Amino acid sequence: MKKDIFVIAESDRGCITPETYELITFAEELSGGLLPTVIILGSNNETQAKELAEKTGADVLCVTSDHLKLYNTQAYCDAILDILPKDNPSWVCLAHTSTGYDLAPRIAVKLNCACITAVEKIRGNILSRSLYQGRFTADIIPDTPSAVLTVLAGSFPASVSESNSPGSVRMLQASVPPLKTETLGIKESEHRDSNLNDAEVIVAAGRGVGKKENISLINELAEIFPRSAVGASRSVCDSGWLEYSHQIGTTGQTVSPKLYIACGISGAIQHVSGMKKSQNIVAVNSDPNAAIFRVAHYCIVEDLTSFIPILIDEFKGFSLLRRLF
Repeated sequence: MKKDIFVIAESDRGCITPETYELITFAEELSGGLLPTVIILGSNNETQAKELAEKTGADVLCVTSDHLKLYNTQAYCDAILDILPKDNPSWVCLAHTSTGYDLAPRIAVKLNCACITAVEKIRGNILSRSLYQGRFTADIIPDTPSAVLTVLAGSFPASVSESNSPGSVRMLQASVPPLKTETLGIKESEHRDSNLNDAEVIVAAGRGVGKKENISLINELAEIFPRSAVGASRSVCDSGWLEYSHQIGTTGQTVSPKLYIACGISGAIQHVSGMKKSQNIVAVNSDPNAAIFRVAHYCIVEDLTSFIPILIDEFKGFSLLRRLF
């Protein structure tokens, strides 16, 4: 039986997120080339719905209500379930973001179906995702007629319509169910802005730096490059060694500098998805089997507390020679 395929769009401060366009590409591959139906929820979101229809050629269901203005798991789930067909099996596709992996399990429970998260590849009806910080890959086939999927950011290219014909936009007014929780507001991080997106060189720290005091080595290495910045894996930020404004990955920032130096980073897919488009990737890790070496262009197996001081000294010596001659 043919499955209906739905993509749940996301927006951030009035703009459709890049992950949404990647989801549409994923859904096309899932269906064998057919465009999915896109669902966008919010308040006064007709402009965003038209933008999606024009840029992708997909049909868009624009669900609007004042109680959908701010994200609420129950409200969004109920609104989506009102739209999904009751009889035909469906694929429901969400981005693997904080919203997506909060919402996906609830939808799956309500549909009594499989929930597969952090999908990176697709081959027919086989879905693949990484396990154990990228050391293994699991191939998964859902065993239920319907399935809810979250797709890791950066795994698929953004959808670009090759047709001059935009998709249709259908406006729907969501019902207002009694909610058990209320979203009062969303507070932006005080350190949201950083120079990661503008940096040509990023030196990133992972748990392999060993301790907070060794972050000074990362800072010193970054300082020898013009237009540089310091990045971090989530584990480093969770440990309090660097602020979350430095975090790179699925739940952090996505970057693509000219040079990315990964120091003590294991290579978990959640981090790699945020930096794998860097032009040149240098990885320093004492573990020769670290997953980061699979994406690195240059791999250095060495303890970073020994390697980085040598690299800094060599660079300073080279710079001095250039000034003298």
